[in-house]
Amino acid sequence: MVSTGRHPKNPINAVIGELPQGIEMVLVHKGHRWGMLECVVCGATEAIWSTPRDADNHARRLLKFVARHSHDEEG
Repeated sequence: MVSTGRHPKNPINAVIGELPQGIEMVLVHKGHRWGMLECVVCGATEAIWSTPRDADNHARRLLKFVARHSHDEEG
């Protein structure tokens, strides 16, 4: 059993460990969904799957979500 807040796949756990301000991780544990990334500015969410087919690709998808939702204070 994996402890709360720690994803079993290392690439995904690395992304979760370095989230910028404005992006929160919410634990869900419903079905295959392990949690969600949520943008506090616009409310967008991205699922974090517990058993992705390719953990590296899933981590890249999460990083793209973070990049898209790093809202600048200027615009």
